[in-house]
Amino acid sequence: MSCVRAYKKKAIKDAESILSGGKKTLTSIEEAAAKLFPHEELSKAQKAFEDDLTANGLDCANALLAEAIPTVRDLISTGVMDVHTLERYIFLHIPQMEDGNNFGVTVQMTISKFLKETREEWSKLLDEFPSYYSTRADAVEKLGLPKTTSSETKTESKSQSTGGEKGDENKTSTSLVKEEKTSNGAKTDVHRLNHVVAIDVKFYGTLRAALITLFNGYITIFDNMEKNQEKLLAPKGGGGGAMGMY
Repeated sequence: MSCVRAYKKKAIKDAESILSGGKKTLTSIEEAAAKLFPHEELSKAQKAFEDDLTANGLDCANALLAEAIPTVRDLISTGVMDVHTLERYIFLHIPQMEDGNNFGVTVQMTISKFLKETREEWSKLLDEFPSYYSTRADAVEKLGLPKTTSSETKTESKSQSTGGEKGDENKTSTSLVKEEKTSNGAKTDVHRLNHVVAIDVKFYGTLRAALITLFNGYITIFDNMEKNQEKLLAPKGGGGGAMGMY
């Protein structure tokens, strides 16, 4: 039991850290949204992305998304881990099962259910990142851009002779052949190019919406746990003590 008590104490400390830092967390999400997503309309994002491809090459990475992706991914990942911590905090405060006076336990279960649903929703957002790269790579490949491929072939042969004037001999010969091929590519199909831009525009909208989802989830969690902190700590009553959340 001492092991459980130690983790229970740590869970309280970790939960307090997350909840007391709620304002900072929400502010960081708002600041990221304002900095990384300057285009309110997707049509403006499309124009910016078209200009970016024209200036830097049709096979270049989207500069705006390249900056946004790691920040948004980190915020979501941190959110998932925060929810795991808050779930553990509630689980470790569920009282012994007995008849009567279970309203507080119902509160715990209701908030736990919301935390689980929120965590699963945020986890699914992380699946979007590898899908974007795969889809965009396929679209860029179909542009038929000029490309150069190189190959290198190395062959080695050995021979051995015995009984000659110079006695036994071992000989090794090596040859190296390098080949480079350049494809001039085909005329870029405008629809293929628009497809690449559309993929970027879609993911721009997806990332921006992900931050809104993250913000809404966090603020709902903070609000629910602040309003019900006494029931979460001591669902049966008895002065479990209040957490200094904010």
